[in-house]
Amino acid sequence: MVAFAAVLRSESPPKDRGRELVEDVCTYCHNLDRLRGKELSREEWRGLTKGMISEGAPVTDEEFSMILDYLAKNYGKRETQ
Repeated sequence: MVAFAAVLRSESPPKDRGRELVEDVCTYCHNLDRLRGKELSREEWRGLTKGMISEGAPVTDEEFSMILDYLAKNYGKRETQ
């Protein structure tokens, strides 16, 4: 099961508004390679994203929520079995 999960993680997550926002907003300052291999909890993503916003990432509260949902779903901590 772990090997299968690793294969799934190597594929690009599906396109949605959250992904579009991550691609548009986050690439103002850095490329998206920083996401590879990340497995942060929702709260860790919240803190990291808030830090980016405090540095000037231009997002609304609604966009922040969509970005956080996307990151937590696609780059969140995985359960190990």
